[in-house]
Amino acid sequence: MKTINVLIVVDALGALAAQDLMNNVYLIDTNKYLGSWQEGTVKLHTVCQDGQLIAWRAAPVSPSNDVSIAGFSGQMVTSRICVPTKRGDAGDSYWEGRIETKGGYGQYLYTVELSIDGRVLSLSPYVKVV
Repeated sequence: MKTINVLIVVDALGALAAQDLMNNVYLIDTNKYLGSWQEGTVKLHTVCQDGQLIAWRAAPVSPSNDVSIAGFSGQMVTSRICVPTKRGDAGDSYWEGRIETKGGYGQYLYTVELSIDGRVLSLSPYVKVV
C-alpha cells in the first residue's frame, strides 16, 4: 500500500491578517483525480484504507514566511484512528501516521495546528477510510 502525502500550502500573509485559515490554506494529496475530494480547500477528504500511512507537510506560498505543523487533535486522534508523529529533521520535518481502524470504515474529522510565523491557527480536514 502506498503512502499518501498531504501538502498544506499556506498563504501566511492572508492567514495572519485574517487570523483565519479558511480562505488562506490549500490542501492537496497524492490520491490524484477521483481519489480524494475537496482538494485545494481547507476541507480536504483524504480517502485511505486501514493500515495505510499518511504523511503531512506544510509550506508557505511565500518563502519569507515560516510555516510548520505544530500538532494534531480531533476525532481521528482521540479515537486512535491515526495518531501522527513528527518525523524528519529541522530542514525537512513532516508528520506521519498509520490508519488503524481494525477493519472499520468511516469518515473522521481531525484538526491540524499550524505555526505561522510563531502564531498558531488550526484547520479541520477529514480522512475517509474505505
